[in-house]
Amino acid sequence: MLNPKSIAVVLLTSYPAWYSGRVKSVGDVDKIRGDLAIQMIRTGKVKGYRVIVGDWASSVEFIDRVDKIGKIILFKREHKGRDLGRRKVYLLAAGFKDTKIILKTEPEKVSIVEKFISQIILPIINREADIVIANRNPILFRETYPGFMWKSEMAGNKVYINLLRRLCKLRQGQNFDIFFGPIAFRNHPRVLRLFLERYKYVSPTVVSTDRYGEPGELSNCYLFPIVKALYQKIKVLGVEVNFRYPKSQKQNEEYIKNGSIGKFKKKRNGQYIAIIEDLKYFRSYLTKYSDNILNRIYGA
Repeated sequence: MLNPKSIAVVLLTSYPAWYSGRVKSVGDVDKIRGDLAIQMIRTGKVKGYRVIVGDWASSVEFIDRVDKIGKIILFKREHKGRDLGRRKVYLLAAGFKDTKIILKTEPEKVSIVEKFISQIILPIINREADIVIANRNPILFRETYPGFMWKSEMAGNKVYINLLRRLCKLRQGQNFDIFFGPIAFRNHPRVLRLFLERYKYVSPTVVSTDRYGEPGELSNCYLFPIVKALYQKIKVLGVEVNFRYPKSQKQNEEYIKNGSIGKFKKKRNGQYIAIIEDLKYFRSYLTKYSDNILNRIYGA
């Protein structure tokens, strides 16, 4: 196993309404998620990983609490966009000479750092892969996630993989849990370059108004690099982990009194639309189809 300091865990946080103390309401999104993020950051520090956090507009209380954890890198992001935030944390992580592997995950997925890092990065250590995508155990996925989220992300994964099969000629049985989020990649110039590239829609007015996030934001520095790596025959593997969705987060998303469930249903549907739409246009970019409306704006 690698020295923990050679593994960089990179996170983006944004919890403007986080407050200290006990949870006052199941519907307090920022409090529920912020508590999980603090738990992950603390876990990463205890395990000796290099933890890098890019924050956007979180409450002063949240920033103070994270600062007190100590021995992590915390910086204020200059832009709200997650793609620029990802790019910055990757650059910071890659800048340390001893960084061998960079792991990106959502800060609420505590068990990824607590239990599953070794499992996820093993194919990279063994030189079987340059990029690893964490896949959810299908039984635990269905049992522990909100039902509307399971349906949306199952459908999204199916459509995405079918498009990838045609574009990248995936092998039979080669499946990826695209909608999950945690990925690890080798800190090598050829691989890192893919994760630093960003793409912009030339004609954003043609994209769906029901999508979640700005055009390209969900895919830049996360999904587009994976697709391009597969297209270029760089080694990408999926590794299944027994991840359970945090109960507090599930309760929060299913909360009815403050309308959370309706907001999250809309959000998940918007993410589905955006991610699939991004891939369709990125396919046109890679294959130079006439309907392409994407441009690479800069890279490594």
